[in-house]
Amino acid sequence: MKAWLALVKKEFRVGMPIFLLTMILFIIGTAAMAALGYKVNHIGQPIGIFGLVWGAGLSFFLAIYMLFSLSIERKRMHLWLHNPMHASGLLLAKLLTGTVYLLVSLLAASFAAYFGGLEFIGFTISEASWLKIGIILFIHVVLFSLDFVVYVILAYVLFLLMERYMHAFLSGIIVFFGFWIFNGLYFGLFQMSKFYETISYWGKIDLESVASGLNFEASITEMAIYFQQDVPIYAGMYVLETVVVILLFFIASWLLDKKVEV
Repeated sequence: MKAWLALVKKEFRVGMPIFLLTMILFIIGTAAMAALGYKVNHIGQPIGIFGLVWGAGLSFFLAIYMLFSLSIERKRMHLWLHNPMHASGLLLAKLLTGTVYLLVSLLAASFAAYFGGLEFIGFTISEASWLKIGIILFIHVVLFSLDFVVYVILAYVLFLLMERYMHAFLSGIIVFFGFWIFNGLYFGLFQMSKFYETISYWGKIDLESVASGLNFEASITEMAIYFQQDVPIYAGMYVLETVVVILLFFIASWLLDKKVEV
């Protein structure tokens, strides 16, 4: 455990440049929106909109962070893989540090979206409802980030594996197109199949009950009802995707541990 914590500490140092760059760009963007808002006498609105857009964009922060961190390890792969720790431990250290940086970045964007958003949603949504909506969105951004990054990790490990047999550029091209073909097959054809419906369409989440339970305004409850009619949500979808992501993570760890030789 002590060795893993030391590795986590190292990962915080390795990933610091990406985190600092993210925060600097966010501060610059917020300042620019504030200046724009000052000119039109509505400082809060541009900041709130920017916070929402930036927060949504952070869904891909963890993937970018992991690619940056793994690209650094690629330059010293012999040192990284000769660590006696299992590959899953090496990857989890990166995931933990990246998630911490994501949470801090997302909190900053959330504050901007919340306080800036009060200026343009105050007439239709209460502060309490806006906060609850923000928490729900916050959680789903984190969940999506953790989900997406595992696919990216597997793709990068496959790139390292194929690099042993062909030029890095060709390996990258194959993995890039293979990644999108896989996503098209899995998130497209497979998720439209009857088999997928059978294993995931259970535990339907009643958005009307959720909205009522959280004491949202009638307008938000009505929106939830309309949304549910077009896009039904099931607990089984979350469970299945969790199982798939865990399986893919351990496949990536096994490939990194057993097949990506130095």
